[in-house]
Amino acid sequence: MSIELRSSNSVTSVMLLVLLALIPGTATYAWLISPIVIINIVFCVLIAIAAEAVCMWLRNRSALSALSDGSIILAATLLALAVPPQLPFWQLGLGTVAMVVLGKQLYGGLGQNLFNPAMVGFAFLMVSFPQTMTIWIDSQQQSLSMGELIQAKWPLSVNSQWDSITQATPLESIRLASQFAADQVAPMTQVTLNQYVINGPWPVINLGFLVGGLWLLYKRVISWHIPLSVIATLFVLHGLLSLTSAQPQIGATLAIASGATMLGAFFIATDPVTAATSNVARVIYGIGIGSLTFVIREWGGYPEGFAFAVLLMNMCAPLIDLILNRYAQR
Repeated sequence: MSIELRSSNSVTSVMLLVLLALIPGTATYAWLISPIVIINIVFCVLIAIAAEAVCMWLRNRSALSALSDGSIILAATLLALAVPPQLPFWQLGLGTVAMVVLGKQLYGGLGQNLFNPAMVGFAFLMVSFPQTMTIWIDSQQQSLSMGELIQAKWPLSVNSQWDSITQATPLESIRLASQFAADQVAPMTQVTLNQYVINGPWPVINLGFLVGGLWLLYKRVISWHIPLSVIATLFVLHGLLSLTSAQPQIGATLAIASGATMLGAFFIATDPVTAATSNVARVIYGIGIGSLTFVIREWGGYPEGFAFAVLLMNMCAPLIDLILNRYAQR
């Protein structure tokens, strides 16, 4: 969130507004994918609060002051939204602890962290558990009851309930389908690829997060520079790819409506602590995130590159600010 953290009250208010803005996308997510995402959010929040309290106790600091600002609740919610709903609880718990310890407390707490805590937790899980982090509930599994879904997330039964899987977003399936079409393995055109995305849940889910993001812009909780530059960069690059590639590609509009684009652009990339500060720097920062996300999506080993793009640009943000500040002083 591209704002200044002036006081505990202002931080708490901002965190509450962002959590409220997440409701449309989260509700759509729970409706179209699985309601178990709500259980994951509650679980992540509880583990994050406990881990934060322990860290503050070890540092001889007041746990209440750290927990009352709501930052760790927001980070835990974002992490829960970023991972597959059926991720086992023990893995989700480890990722949440890594988020708190490695992503926030290691640097001294709120306002001191170099990297986005939620994306640190996500990257930890992706690197540690790549198999469970790239499978997703499909339409057949939605027929399972809530009790069966929750039971399947415990270690002893995690492999017994999921009788069919798909990728976490349509992005990997689209990439594979495009390659198959080029190799004449399967009849696939750009029209059928576009239809594949339209028939899936992700455009509607992204619309939900877009509504929340626009509300944050209206409330002036965030500025437009980072989200617009991220989305515009992805749109242009996907558009150029669809025009120049020999393989069938989805259209630019559907590309930005797939994966974690809207959640990432409005709720993750705009973190006030880890993002660039000036307006020009924010645009450059957003372009960098959009470009890296596109590269990882198309040529990397992961179906969605937003988390790693954010972490890489987190490292670059201080340098971007420094260079622009020196240029402005000339």
